[in-house]
Amino acid sequence: MTGAALAATVRLDRAAFTLDVSLDAEPGEVVAVLGPNGSGKSTLLGVLSGLLVPDAGRVAVGDTVVTDVDAGVSVPPHRRGVGLLAQQALLFPHMTALANVAFGPRAAGVPRRDAEARARTLIADVLPGLDADDMAGRRPSQMSGGQQQRVALARALAPRPGLLLLDEPLAALDVDATPAMRSLLRRVIRDAKQTAILVTHSALDALVLADRVVVLEGGRIVEQGPTREVLTKPRTPFTARIAGLDLVPGTKCPDGLRTHDGTLFSGRAGDPIAEGDDAAAVFPPSAVSVFRDRPHGSPRNVLRVTLAAIEPQGDTVRLRASPPDGGPSWLEGLAADVTLAAAADLAVEPGAELWFAVKATEVAIHPAAS
Repeated sequence: MTGAALAATVRLDRAAFTLDVSLDAEPGEVVAVLGPNGSGKSTLLGVLSGLLVPDAGRVAVGDTVVTDVDAGVSVPPHRRGVGLLAQQALLFPHMTALANVAFGPRAAGVPRRDAEARARTLIADVLPGLDADDMAGRRPSQMSGGQQQRVALARALAPRPGLLLLDEPLAALDVDATPAMRSLLRRVIRDAKQTAILVTHSALDALVLADRVVVLEGGRIVEQGPTREVLTKPRTPFTARIAGLDLVPGTKCPDGLRTHDGTLFSGRAGDPIAEGDDAAAVFPPSAVSVFRDRPHGSPRNVLRVTLAAIEPQGDTVRLRASPPDGGPSWLEGLAADVTLAAAADLAVEPGAELWFAVKATEVAIHPAAS
């Protein structure tokens, strides 16, 4: 069964928070939802799944309206045609893998034989290379965490949902199980042409699994577009950080970008943008040179920073900046990647004053989220 289209426009009010979002997905499309903690990602999934009732709006999965506040429509979660795969597998502990996966179809009225046949096929699909009959007879306590999450995926797909909600499904897996599960998710979702909404904090998950990315902040969409475009040309500091890039916000000026405190940040325009419009200067941490004393020489962007943290990055070291006393807030979180030898030569500790320098040719200026 091919996934169904999603069309949702909802508003949900809380004491100190309002979710106000319009979200859609084409049949078979995977949309990743990114955002900082408290941005509304879990609230959005709660509304789509039917666990939360919005104060206003409408949600349709395919041709079925599952929520319409004005019309008084609120289809219960188990009748929405929506599947959910969460961080934890949450399998029924007293049931075998076969019974867990067959549960959804059985609850929907599918005869036992047909439901179990569907479950066996899915178990074999999500656990390739293993004895499917043996795995089908195991209870959750007899499986590894990665195996449990694979069975949970089969259970979410068994009722053939029009929409699959993926709530950070890889977050609880260990480092060895995560790549295999990510590849499995991609294969199974693509083969089934399954429509899915993926909530994740991982740029890699979004890049591998999603066709399109939506970024939430403060309960509203601040950035969206094709996955590659959003991750290579971020328009918000949050998106830049998860994409592993540095971002300086400001407004477009003839020589690049002018920050809100008046600093000129030189760079090249990556996209058409009018002078005075909100803009973002984006560059990789690997393009940042680091000095103990202010550098001189070729024209470049030179920034005085305080070293906030030293983070290992494989065979390099990431130096994370914070503003010096009285410095602009946009310096917070800027990063520079240096070799281990360069870090040793700098001989610095958190709290030290450093200079970050970036050549203008390494900086791309893009439109920014307003």
